[in-house]
Amino acid sequence: MVKRIIDGHFTPSRRYFENSLGREFDFTAATGPYEYLLGALSGCFVSTLLDIFTDDYESVDAHIEGEKREEVPTTLKHTLLRLNVKGVKEKENFKNAVTRASETCSIYQTISKVSEMEIQIVFED
Repeated sequence: MVKRIIDGHFTPSRRYFENSLGREFDFTAATGPYEYLLGALSGCFVSTLLDIFTDDYESVDAHIEGEKREEVPTTLKHTLLRLNVKGVKEKENFKNAVTRASETCSIYQTISKVSEMEIQIVFED
């Protein structure tokens, strides 16, 4: 079992969390809980995808957009995950791997319980 530990610290002058190594991640006006959630989605999804897709590739970049509901609870309403991919020859294999990653990525699956999920793949040759 792998246990992940985060400690959050909140004072009137500073909000941040740190990991078990003591690395600090500040909450600012531009980086708050949803930015961290979407960042976690990009890391989890692409890591899961690359465990599945074993063919050659040059790079995979994830662009994530999340639209929050206005009504309470203000969970995500729509989440867009756009993958910009370079150097993939086996495009169908990649698309199949993306489908499998959407079924097995834990953070994707968690967010999908409250949000409409959309995946776009942009192949850049």
